[in-house]
Amino acid sequence: MIDTRNGRIQDQPDFILPNYQNGSIANVPHTIAKILGGSIQGLNSLPDEYWQPIANDVERVVVLIIDGFGKNLYKTLPQELFQFNQKDTVKEFITSIFPSTTVAALSSLWTGVGPDEHGMLGLKMFFPEYASAGQMLKFTPVFQKYPDALVKAGLHPKEFLNHDGFAQQLSRQNIEVQSFKGIEIADSALSLMHGRGVSQENGVHTFAEMMIRIRELLESRNGSKLFVNGYWPSVDTLSHSYTWKHEIVTAEISNLLHLIRKELVDKLSDKAKERTALFLVADHGQTCTPAEQHIFLEDHPELERMLLMRPIGEPRVGYVFAKQGLQTAVIDYINNHLSHAFFALSTQDAFENNLYGLGIATEQAAERIGDVVIIAKDGYTLLIEEERKKAARMIGRHGSLTRSEMLVPWLGYRLG
Repeated sequence: MIDTRNGRIQDQPDFILPNYQNGSIANVPHTIAKILGGSIQGLNSLPDEYWQPIANDVERVVVLIIDGFGKNLYKTLPQELFQFNQKDTVKEFITSIFPSTTVAALSSLWTGVGPDEHGMLGLKMFFPEYASAGQMLKFTPVFQKYPDALVKAGLHPKEFLNHDGFAQQLSRQNIEVQSFKGIEIADSALSLMHGRGVSQENGVHTFAEMMIRIRELLESRNGSKLFVNGYWPSVDTLSHSYTWKHEIVTAEISNLLHLIRKELVDKLSDKAKERTALFLVADHGQTCTPAEQHIFLEDHPELERMLLMRPIGEPRVGYVFAKQGLQTAVIDYINNHLSHAFFALSTQDAFENNLYGLGIATEQAAERIGDVVIIAKDGYTLLIEEERKKAARMIGRHGSLTRSEMLVPWLGYRLG
């Protein structure tokens, strides 16, 4: 039996590591700040060629985040869908962060740093102060759905992230920031966390409404600097149920692109188009996770006995707490018995290999994710028995480091 616990993650052929140096979604905030003549603390901006061709003398920047819109999906679509009668364009691909999941990725897009610095390291994290693991979309304990229960227990959304918000930093430089998202999440704890410094949080019912209201906002702002952030989750939601390959998902993204052109760009006045740039990006992509690649913890009792608690994180990235002295044994078991499906490494190695960013990890980071990080290959997932029925319906997922999860489009348009 080969001991692979010291294998390097850089040598894993399935994985693409985040390019925090200058090519990830965490580098987008600094890029936007530079376009608007400002600066923020955090990671570098994207390379000049990713934004300078359309950024000269820009006063207003709109960034639309289409959840789950990976490079793989982009490549299946006709290029004419991305033509908005614009003046100049850029088309590049950048990486997500790790884990490639919404709560962590959006936190990087709203701070300009990696998860090691902002502290949001996954969908489910452990909170010793509450003796519970929490689900971070709803701020609820994982054992039962009690939305915002963690907030009521004392977790303050506006104080959770360990880094100044992007909007906070821009507002100090007299750059206005407005945010648009679905009305059902506009006042959520997660939105409060990300929206520090936003002058107005705009909840909308449909994507068409979002495009019209952003157009109206741009028409009303001339002569002052403005950053507009729009977030829409429907592509990701549908991809979970149908996978990114399904015609339902293709129809949805095609419809969103049509609305961007019809209700935002085409109807925007020439005056409002002047000195305005539009960018499309995603928080992550998606991969297919069929039932035959679901691996259940209960089928590996030797591994289960080595754990203090069930894995947290998410099915594509498991965070485990090993019993005292058994961290190495857990890593060995994964990398010897389940190497076709997962790669395991210590949490310390994950931080030292810059999986979570280029900064110094917060004090709480390690205790929130445990001793061992289990990263899924191909379409595999690590699940517990209670998740079997739900997992059978959720055949598209993300979180890991595969190409389809990690690579996302970065599309820029100079409107006038």
